[in-house]
Amino acid sequence: MKPTLIFLLASLIGSGLLSPSFAQEILIQNAQIVTGDFSGQADPLDLLIKDGQITGIGSGLEAGPEAQVIDAQGKPVTSGFFNADTQLGLREVSAVAPTVDSYTENEAITASLKVSDAVNPHSTLFAFNRSLGVTHTLVQPSNGVGLFAGTAAIIKLVDDAIVVEQAAMNVSLGEQGSALAGGSRAAAMGLLREAIEDARDYAKNRADFNRGSRRSYRMSRHDLEALVPVVQRRLPLLVRVERASEILKVLEFAQQQKVTLILSGVSEGWRVAAQIAKAEVPVILDPINNLPVSYETLGARLDNAALLNEAGVTLMFTGMGWQNTHNAHLVRQSAGNAVANGLPYAVAIKALTENPAKILGIPDFGSIKIGAKTSLVVWSGDPLEVTSQPEAVVVDGQLQSLVSRSTRLRDRYYDSIRAQQAADLAEQ
Repeated sequence: MKPTLIFLLASLIGSGLLSPSFAQEILIQNAQIVTGDFSGQADPLDLLIKDGQITGIGSGLEAGPEAQVIDAQGKPVTSGFFNADTQLGLREVSAVAPTVDSYTENEAITASLKVSDAVNPHSTLFAFNRSLGVTHTLVQPSNGVGLFAGTAAIIKLVDDAIVVEQAAMNVSLGEQGSALAGGSRAAAMGLLREAIEDARDYAKNRADFNRGSRRSYRMSRHDLEALVPVVQRRLPLLVRVERASEILKVLEFAQQQKVTLILSGVSEGWRVAAQIAKAEVPVILDPINNLPVSYETLGARLDNAALLNEAGVTLMFTGMGWQNTHNAHLVRQSAGNAVANGLPYAVAIKALTENPAKILGIPDFGSIKIGAKTSLVVWSGDPLEVTSQPEAVVVDGQLQSLVSRSTRLRDRYYDSIRAQQAADLAEQ
């Protein structure tokens, strides 16, 4: 395909005049493939994508006459990045209540809240963050009135957004959990134990409960029903906790109650990294967190991710703090900071790609191999450098537009200013 035609296709897709669904075959040439397996690759390789799957990886690959050809010119190509903690599709304008669907204050709906019911795939934040390299995310609810916030969903940042409707059950302990439980961490742990034990009892005695011949439970029937997959180990319990001593309590709880656990936050995880690794519990963290913004994060440090990895803990990343939704793409900057503070580069890439697929059971995500129905990003430079930008983004085998509301606003006002400057010069 001639270069002029490539540029024409790119322009049409970017302007929205040509749907990305036009792209059925894509050839990415001269790519520096960056994964845990290919990070040491010496020579650029070609990637051939047909009908949404990678059908070839090698040198000198050829595509059909209608294929879209992208010359990566030796630049890095990664899987689309995964941010493991956002509220994309649930939160548009944080200060405007009708645009926020991330929590509820209804006491009868805590564990049974399914954020997948509320995800808006047409959020302006999808195109913005996708154009900056994030293609998938774990969308987590916030706590309203109870320890259980509800179930998180896995989404991809395209119109058919939902990948996994219920990926994990969210619980908050620590300072937030203490406040929700009446002012004590001990009370929070007590309520958590009661909820899991009640859910197990309910699962065994549904018929008696529905006949009214079983004891009452603190939680609503729908909340208990939502916890049944947790006690049956079909759904992981995702616990947000920061302090080292509480992390140990949660690990003990998970072992006693026989539930599958994921930890989130873990500012002091480095203190008990060996115990987390021994329990084979993965963690979600923002590697850039290093300030004691609360009493439970007094031990926060920049090499937390590196120390956890050295102990053998599997990592997933989010970033940066309160910006993790509107600027979910900053997860790669957090990952870059982890590398700057001792985390091996390949491990950081895995935390953004392969690890979420492994931990959360995401089909066709995170790997670059023949047969994979994957998402890819061609970068202008090192993907963990803040100055690098995506030059092409592919999701499910479809080339995506890099145009977003932000770029339209930029161009609109930039063109207006440039026109005014030209007019001023003409008058002079």
